[in-house]
Amino acid sequence: MDQAEKLRQIVQDLKQKRNARETRKARIITVTSGKGGVGKTSFSINCGIALNNMGYRVLIIDADFGLANIDVMLGIMPEYSLFHVIDGKKSIEDVITDGPCGIKFISGGSGIWELINLSSHELETIIRQFEGLDNIADIILIDTGAGVSEKILRMVLASNEVIIVTTPEPTAITDAYALVKSSLAMNRNVAFRLVVNRAENRQEAKIIMDNFVRVSAKFLNTKIDPLGYILYDDLIVKSTKQQKPFIIEHPKSHAAKQLNDIAYVLTSTSFESNSSKHSGIKGYIFHMMNFLRTRKI
Repeated sequence: MDQAEKLRQIVQDLKQKRNARETRKARIITVTSGKGGVGKTSFSINCGIALNNMGYRVLIIDADFGLANIDVMLGIMPEYSLFHVIDGKKSIEDVITDGPCGIKFISGGSGIWELINLSSHELETIIRQFEGLDNIADIILIDTGAGVSEKILRMVLASNEVIIVTTPEPTAITDAYALVKSSLAMNRNVAFRLVVNRAENRQEAKIIMDNFVRVSAKFLNTKIDPLGYILYDDLIVKSTKQQKPFIIEHPKSHAAKQLNDIAYVLTSTSFESNSSKHSGIKGYIFHMMNFLRTRKI
């Protein structure tokens, strides 16, 4: 009887683990910025690689409606983009491109915006395809364009987690604050994380983070989580020109260490517990479509 009970327990445990795998949803994190040129896309790529090195399966969706920055920065030109999925010519698996160190990415661009033009039946078909991404990625980073445009706000509003990247430049900080303010005016449930890029030193980065957190709490009545900082490093500039992620080219650099620290904090149990339950890519698209069709910004 003891052996039979143990066998039943083993079978039950296996069923629970299988069900957990089947119902697991990817963690969707939107990466954005108030203005261009702050290193947002470089952060997305290198952070994705750092997360992959930690054992997470990472997919990056390039949702910039202008240039396909991820393609350019990696020196990889995909044959297909998300637009081909929306157009019905390719499946979602066909447009996934392998990047360095195990990360994967999808060139999105205007394809995401085309969702608004689909009929209910077409949208349902597309969403079923997107659901498959939850099975191949633990974390999906959505790299948006920069600014406070209608399209970017909608992508930010659809996400439970947003990493906002800024630099010490006053206009970058002001625009980042404006993005947070505009987003919170529409949806109070967005969790913002702050990354300061290209700071001259640790003290400057800390002052910027502390001030941003304090002002946001006082005037916007919201908590901004300081995720970390990356100091200015000539090696980053050099790697960007070579179309190589700096975390690969210079893994022992201070910038690589700071990026790894950010990835560690992002995945720490206490930090992740502050986020809402993961709704996966289907939940993200559903929320985005809800804002597209029922709200006016």
